[in-house]
Amino acid sequence: MAIVIDERASDRESSERAYDQLIETGLQGQSSRGRVFLVGAGPGDPELITLKGLRCLRKADVVVYDRLICPELLDEAPSQAERVFVGKASGHHTINQEEINTLLIKYARQGRLVVRLKGGDPFVFGRGGEEALALAHAGIPFEVVPGVSSALAVPAYAGIPVTHRDLASSITIVTGHEQGPSTSPGVDWEALAALVGTLVILMGVETLARITRRLLKGGLHPDTPAAVIQQGTVPQQRVITGTLANIAARARAANIASPAVTVVGSVVALNDPLAWFESRYPAVSHAVRG
Repeated sequence: MAIVIDERASDRESSERAYDQLIETGLQGQSSRGRVFLVGAGPGDPELITLKGLRCLRKADVVVYDRLICPELLDEAPSQAERVFVGKASGHHTINQEEINTLLIKYARQGRLVVRLKGGDPFVFGRGGEEALALAHAGIPFEVVPGVSSALAVPAYAGIPVTHRDLASSITIVTGHEQGPSTSPGVDWEALAALVGTLVILMGVETLARITRRLLKGGLHPDTPAAVIQQGTVPQQRVITGTLANIAARARAANIASPAVTVVGSVVALNDPLAWFESRYPAVSHAVRG
């Protein structure tokens, strides 16, 4: 795949020269350490990568990439660039986070331009903060290239605006995949139930039944609209809608699996009239509505 950037030739050449100079300037005097770019690739649709992220990728000597990266994006890296898979799935890690940090440092110290290609945004539940800290402690120059977060893009592709002037003026983004109590304070779902606005839950498929029970226990109304979106922003996208009381059962009956995003709040009711992705791409699974 080749992503075509539609710019006037003179503007494009000038912009690319300026960006090449920026990278080279950053590497001057640091040939023994190289540089790392923590790049957000977006949630699935390869065209959601930012212009800066794409240009970093096209200059990479090494691409260290995650499981959910669109494979077509790897074609944008130079043919001679080394591609290193470090994907993680629930309960199965090909490599742990400490080893990933070590890899980034090792490649940078070889004087190479390293792109750490991450799904969504590096700093939204992407462990980008941990990697940036490891690089900073090791004295490795790095830059963060923000990406389009699945917390915003996936609902949008399902026809769900996470804010709406008449329905929701706030968003709460939370992970449904918690670390153990010894390393994390955990999520106070009962407290979240009292918030007014939209709740977006990432990585919460396996724990959705427990999450919804706790939200109900916290007082969130059982009829609150809810949706689960699997593989959002790509043709395999599936959308299951319902209410807080039945969404976990509906998702289970539909065999919804990771990666998926759950949205809870009044804005979910807009999914029916605003399902633009379903109408444009007939292969997208139609929602189970309730």
